[in-house]
Amino acid sequence: MKRILGLLTLISLFFSFLPNAFASETNQPAIRVNYQGKALAFEVPPVLEVGSVLVPFRGVFEEFGLTVSWESSNKRVTGTNDAVKIDMSIGKKTVLVNNEQKLLEVEPKIIDGNTMVPLRFVSESMGKVVTWDPATNSVDIVDKFSVKPTVPNYGGESYYPTNFSNQLGRTNPYMYERDGYLFLFWSEELKSGPFVDFYCSIADLNNRKWVYQNNHFKYVKKETSAFQYFFYENSLYWRTQDGVLKSSIDGTGSVTQDVYVARKFNQREKEIMSAVRYDDGKVGVILGAKNSVSLYTEEATNGLLDIKDLNNILFENSNSNTQYIINRSSKKIHIISNNTAKQLDYETGQINFDEKGKDKIEKLKGTSFTQPFYYRDKLYYLYQEGQDRRAKIGMIDDSLRNEEMAVINFVAPYNLSDYKVTINEKEFHLWRNTEFSRLPAIDFTNIVR
Repeated sequence: MKRILGLLTLISLFFSFLPNAFASETNQPAIRVNYQGKALAFEVPPVLEVGSVLVPFRGVFEEFGLTVSWESSNKRVTGTNDAVKIDMSIGKKTVLVNNEQKLLEVEPKIIDGNTMVPLRFVSESMGKVVTWDPATNSVDIVDKFSVKPTVPNYGGESYYPTNFSNQLGRTNPYMYERDGYLFLFWSEELKSGPFVDFYCSIADLNNRKWVYQNNHFKYVKKETSAFQYFFYENSLYWRTQDGVLKSSIDGTGSVTQDVYVARKFNQREKEIMSAVRYDDGKVGVILGAKNSVSLYTEEATNGLLDIKDLNNILFENSNSNTQYIINRSSKKIHIISNNTAKQLDYETGQINFDEKGKDKIEKLKGTSFTQPFYYRDKLYYLYQEGQDRRAKIGMIDDSLRNEEMAVINFVAPYNLSDYKVTINEKEFHLWRNTEFSRLPAIDFTNIVR
């Protein structure tokens, strides 16, 4: 009898602890999930497992615009849209994102009959930013980028409305964005003499209309056999017998007086002449023949500094798409040409070498990429690589470190090299030169940050 009473006492003591245990579970604050500032409601509450928040797969996939499918035979869940495909299997930490294998910290699970997936992984795979606030037990998710539908035939008409079927020549305009205007520049060489005509079309980005179309803004004579020119930002630079002249145009179509950027007589040798960034974004010109190259500016038309180049690296990499950045604190010139980046010490004249004695080269990421674009002292570019065809943002810093910065849910219908990228505080703008109704036209894709 005493043994029975003792057993009953133990059982009563055991059950006396259960209400407190259940209370500690049910009294835990609920996990809140906010997307773009809006609270999300799920069929069952999110749960926290090993530091990861799991949510019902259908609710989060559909909230992010993914079409959902479930294969009960192999317990696989899939979410797809035009840019992303996510394949997950219950109980497995390996997952496919656009056919590229990734590894999860916590595998998808079935909890009380509900398929639960890791919220952070799904969100970040969609290019979103996720933060966890332990004070409020909440997850905040925001879109890092929003891709707007591509606008064909920007401005509703051609930037060159008299060039039917390219009878006046196929244009491949230089593009630049500044102060709310898009500038397109191109040239046409005259057959009647040593002259070049320069044209410009200007669009107002606020009302998306062309302000000027096929505006003839400059007529230049080739004064020397080594005549060169280039467009940079909203300006034209060209070589004369005694230097380099510059002419600029603003959004109203006003053209500045010609000003010298460099005063250097042409020596009838092959020269390099290109725009260069220096001192936190200022623009100058590097000019000269082999073993006699200098940086020139409007304030120092006789030369701001001399550039030593023992191996003629500047000439090896010189083409219309090459970009140069001078860092005067490190005495380096960054040379970005085609899909490579190099560094030249302009005081010693030596290029950087790797441990095998080869030129130290940093290659742009991906198999398809845009021309790098300069923004806030760094070079950025968009690229695609591997099975995941979404555009990614790459960045090259002063030390030639080449990093992936972000993924954009945009799959370019054409090779990324066909696009010109401009950037402002809030948006990336992708411009593509094409044709519309047999006239030169621009397609526009807006990516909002």
